Amino acid sequence: MSSFMDKNRICISNDIIQLAHGNAKCNQIGSRGGAGGYISGIIKLTHRITAFATIGGRGIYNITDTYTTYDTSKMIRGGYGGGGSAFNYYTSSTDHGSGSCGGQTAVKFLSNDIWHRVIVSGAGGGSDNKLTYPDLRDDGSGGSGGGLTAQGYWIDGILNSDKVANSTFGFTFGSGESAQESSSKNSDGVSVSYGAPDRPGAGSGWFGGFAGHHGNGGAGGGSSWALSLDASIPKGNISAKGSFYNESESHPYAFNLNDGYIFKDVMSFPGVWEGNGRLVITILESLFFQSCICIMRNHFLYELLFAIFIGSS
Repeated sequence: MSSFMDKNRICISNDIIQLAHGNAKCNQIGSRGGAGGYISGIIKLTHRITAFATIGGRGIYNITDTYTTYDTSKMIRGGYGGGGSAFNYYTSSTDHGSGSCGGQTAVKFLSNDIWHRVIVSGAGGGSDNKLTYPDLRDDGSGGSGGGLTAQGYWIDGILNSDKVANSTFGFTFGSGESAQESSSKNSDGVSVSYGAPDRPGAGSGWFGGFAGHHGNGGAGGGSSWALSLDASIPKGNISAKGSFYNESESHPYAFNLNDGYIFKDVMSFPGVWEGNGRLVITILESLFFQSCICIMRNHFLYELLFAIFIGSS
C-alpha cells in the first residue's frame, strides 16, 4: 500500500496528506495497492432533507487455492460500495495472491441510490501478487483513487493511463471492474488479457476504475466528484452495470445546478487514505428563524462541511 505515486515513482507531498487529514504513507515498493482519495465541500441547506451515506469498505489481499474458472462466489470480494473483486490461485510460494479494491464513500440526498449522490470519493485499485523483480518486472501496482480524474494501473512497473475514470467516463457508474478471465465486458476496457494466476479488481467511485486483466498488472482507482457549480454532469441516462457488468439499471442524474444542493470550496486529493472509508460531517453554522411571525412558520439554515475519506485497496 502506498500514498499517491506518479509515473516517476514520486509520492504526493506529506503536507498534502496532512492537509487532507490522511493516513497513507509513501511506500516505494512494487505490487502495492492504491490508496483512496479525499474530498470535502461546504453546502448550505435551507430546508430539511433526508440524507443517506455509503461508507466504503477496504479491499482485501488474499489467496484462493484452486482454479475456479472465475466463479464469482469464490473470488476475493471487493470492498463494500462497489469495489471490484479479484481472482487468484496458488502456483508457488512466491507467485500467489492478488488484491480486490475498495468501495466508494458517498452522501446521497432524498433517495438511497447512486443517481442521488451529491459528493463521493474514489477508492484505490488492487495489486497483483507480491512478487516484483529488481527491474520492476511483475510490478502490478494498483492506481490511487480520488481526484476528478483517477489514476490508472501499473504493468511491469510502467504506469498505464489509457483507461482511467473521470467525471463522465469509467468502467461503469458507481462500481469498479472485477477481474475477468478473457477480457473486459465493457467495450472501452482491456480487450486482450494476459496471464492467469493473479488478476486484481478496480476501485469504485463516481465512476469506477478499469481492471488491467494482466497477470503482471494492477487495477485502476475510482474517481471523486461533488455537485458544484463547475461540475461535469453526464447527460441523459447513466447506466450502472455493476462490478461484473451484468446489471442493467439506468437513470438520469437526479439533480441540476438549480436544486439548491451545490457544494462550494470543494477540495479533492488522490491517494491519501488507507483502510475503510470515513465520513465526517461538521455543522459550521446553524440558524433557526421565523419566516413570518403572523403564522409562526419556522425555517432553518445549516451550513455543513462534508469531508470524505475513502477506503483503499
